[in-house]
Amino acid sequence: MIGLAVAGARGRMGRCVLELAAADERFELRAALVAVDDPRRGSRMAVGDRQVTLSAELDGACDVLIDFTSPAGTMAWLEVCQRRRIPMVMGVTGLDGDQAARIRRAGQQIPILCSANFSLGINSILGFLGRLARDLGDEYDIEIVEAHHRRKVDAPSGTALTLAREIATALGRSVENDAIYGRQGQVGPRPKGQIAIHAVRMGDLVSEHEVHFSGPGETVTIRHTAHSRATYAAGALRAARWLVRAGPGYYTMRDVFAPG
Repeated sequence: MIGLAVAGARGRMGRCVLELAAADERFELRAALVAVDDPRRGSRMAVGDRQVTLSAELDGACDVLIDFTSPAGTMAWLEVCQRRRIPMVMGVTGLDGDQAARIRRAGQQIPILCSANFSLGINSILGFLGRLARDLGDEYDIEIVEAHHRRKVDAPSGTALTLAREIATALGRSVENDAIYGRQGQVGPRPKGQIAIHAVRMGDLVSEHEVHFSGPGETVTIRHTAHSRATYAAGALRAARWLVRAGPGYYTMRDVFAPG
């Protein structure tokens, strides 16, 4: 049985992970973690048919920590996991360059799996997206459109950026040089080689991502829709099961889904 701690326990994703883990006999919930200034710290929260205590400290032993907090929260729990030698699954987006570099360095000491999206569908798309981009070539315009609920704080989504980077790498381009984010005003004709990313925020929808390749006489569209956060929570738990068997390193969901 895997001893599990979940950081961001009161958030939408954290609660979903806790609910699924509580119903999974492969896991034992060891800690439901919140920020030090959380007003409900120390109180009890219902998870399935049981109650868990919300804590700002990881006091007991655990085998893996799943983090769905914020960039600042992730860095704080990373320090704890490094000190305690605890594998860490990270589902936070919006990290800056320094934070991302620090996480990669920490992978030299402990197993770390970082992913903008834990769904099987998205990671399957990433598996063939580069080949599709190369097959279609420079004559095809690329537009990425993502939509999330109104409470999402970062834009574009980490998944949209991951899709864009996969395409850019395959085509010998870079997101830094070739991506634009929305359009406004007299922008002129669309230049060749541009990768456009658009973010929509509305209502309570979970997640939608579309990648459009449009060229001479045709458009190819790949669409992924998440109907429930449970698909991400299940993926995070799958990542946790995989990571407890891995050695120190920096991993992604592509490693989890890799054959063998």
